[in-house]
Amino acid sequence: MNIHKILANAVVLAGFVAVPFIPFVILSQTTFFPFIVGKNFAFRIVVEIMFSAWLVLAFIDPAYRLKFISKTRTSWFGWLLGAFVAFLGIITLSAIFGENPTKSFWSNFERMEGVVTYFHLFAYFVVASTVLTARDMWRPYLNFHLGVGVIMALYGVMQWAGVFKVVQDGIRINGTLGNAEYMSTYALFNIFLAGFFLVRQSFTTAGERVRVAIYGAIILLQMFVLYHSGTRGAVLGLFAGLGLITLLVAIFERNNKAVRRGAIGILLAMFIFVGGFIALRDASFIQQSPILSRLAAISPSEGTGKARLMVWGMAYEGFKERPILGWGMENFNFVFNKYYDPNMWGQEQWFDRAHNVFFDWLIAGGILGALGYISLFGCAVYCIWRRADELSVVEKSVLTGLLGGYFFQNLFVFDSISSLIYFGTILAFVESMSHPQMESVYGRATKSADSKSKVESKKKVTEEEDLTIFVSGGAFILALVLIYTVNYNGFKQNTTLIRALTERSADPLNNLKLFKDTIAYDSFGTAEAREQLASFSTTAFDQTKGISDLQKQYIVLAGEELEKQVKELPSDARYQLFAGSYFAKMGEMDKALPYLTRAVELSPAKQTMLFELGSAYYRKKDTAKTEELFKRAFELAPEFEVAEKYYLQILMANGKRAEAEKVLKAYPISGIKL
Repeated sequence: MNIHKILANAVVLAGFVAVPFIPFVILSQTTFFPFIVGKNFAFRIVVEIMFSAWLVLAFIDPAYRLKFISKTRTSWFGWLLGAFVAFLGIITLSAIFGENPTKSFWSNFERMEGVVTYFHLFAYFVVASTVLTARDMWRPYLNFHLGVGVIMALYGVMQWAGVFKVVQDGIRINGTLGNAEYMSTYALFNIFLAGFFLVRQSFTTAGERVRVAIYGAIILLQMFVLYHSGTRGAVLGLFAGLGLITLLVAIFERNNKAVRRGAIGILLAMFIFVGGFIALRDASFIQQSPILSRLAAISPSEGTGKARLMVWGMAYEGFKERPILGWGMENFNFVFNKYYDPNMWGQEQWFDRAHNVFFDWLIAGGILGALGYISLFGCAVYCIWRRADELSVVEKSVLTGLLGGYFFQNLFVFDSISSLIYFGTILAFVESMSHPQMESVYGRATKSADSKSKVESKKKVTEEEDLTIFVSGGAFILALVLIYTVNYNGFKQNTTLIRALTERSADPLNNLKLFKDTIAYDSFGTAEAREQLASFSTTAFDQTKGISDLQKQYIVLAGEELEKQVKELPSDARYQLFAGSYFAKMGEMDKALPYLTRAVELSPAKQTMLFELGSAYYRKKDTAKTEELFKRAFELAPEFEVAEKYYLQILMANGKRAEAEKVLKAYPISGIKL
């Protein structure tokens, strides 16, 4: 075998070994957002190396190439491959013409998604759908994923048992993913994947019965993890997926009546179980359980359910403004600020997701982006039912249920790199099943139809070997270029930022230099670095000792960088507010007011913006303007206690006691006395 092919195969297979372990990567001491950054950089680097090696394999052996021709030589484009390419094209265009193209492509340290991640996911999809198919390795690879998933689940069990620390809220287990929602989605994939392999067993031999027991144990283990993650969206996704499976089996299973009757029975049992849980949701044994009470608290009229509905309303307004290509990925914050619902005063003030995959893609890519995303599921389901001839009805139903459950749970949560890896893997698996073997079409036979001289054949082989060396060298260089250009500056910026925030040395100027170095990398974390610098300049010093010369250097640098940030993104209310609040804190009111005024213009219904602007005018001794702004904030949502306090205080300061008493009488707040 060609040495280049051997090495390329080894590199790609090593990548497939590494990918399932990426969710375990945590760089807790060296990175900002340690549960996010390490995993995403690892995925990008591994995929860049795998893809470069795959180019060598595809050049040498046609079996590793993308399949565009059917067995009957009729030209056609792979359904999933075509949908994925179209989807990438749409989100790329939406990013280019979006509100913040840089963030759309590169995201930020907190999410690390963006267009660049989906290009890597596509590259992984290409490599997996070709290499694993050519080498007939799908079954061992998916089982390897399940085995690694068991390790993650056992880690979660140890968290539940108190052996390992739960990093989120002390109750909901999150494994090494840092977020219970991510953990639940990870478990959800493993449950359905184990179920897929379980139903493929015929139960006739001892070996198959052992495998049934193993897969059954994996399902129970992952369901335990899913339950103790306490994530309502994933639980709903599980029931939606199971319901879809049983419904499909009940409709389409014609050969095995026992299986069909069993599916109908399970479906009825699920309805009874869900109905019983809803009926008993207020029972003491449910309310006294932290997990069950959380699951029972699903309501569109209160708590997070009410907040989600308000956010979806904002997303719809944003979609109406840009219906075709949307705002670009990672730009939901513009919509959230512009169409902010003042009744969200008790919730997070800086949503960057709609917490609904459909609305998220409507904002990120408009109707084209949302349809492009949905087409991935639609084409996958089509391939499962129309092209995967080797699968039984039950197997097809389980795979469809997996995709359905995942999509349904994403109506309430959003993706992480761990769920995207699984999603890309399943899509590649489905794509591989949709193509017949095409050796004859690609001419893998060694014999030629026409006779050629041995000299000509030898010459051709020599030329191909020379070209292979060139391709291999180019692929190696490509891998190095991708690793450096895609990852180096961002990773260095991240690690330098965490050093600037955490290191304390004998030289107090060292941290200032580290902040300057962080910003100088000019990568996708620059905005975060500027925010952290501003915070550091006011909180990391002993204020009782006055402002030292060193702190003045921090203050000057932070002010300059915040102004740069505002100029780069003049329509982002967040940075207008940060700049204005910072200069107000520094006592530079004339500098602060234009920024705070602009922030209110960009987000007119957000009370926190009005509070900041009103407070700035109060410090300028303009109490009339302060009253106007605080009244406006109060009238947006009179039940907001903080807004009422601000308004009452300024009314009293302006000598309007009677009006203040009238307000307090209409909206009494416990503990407030005039």
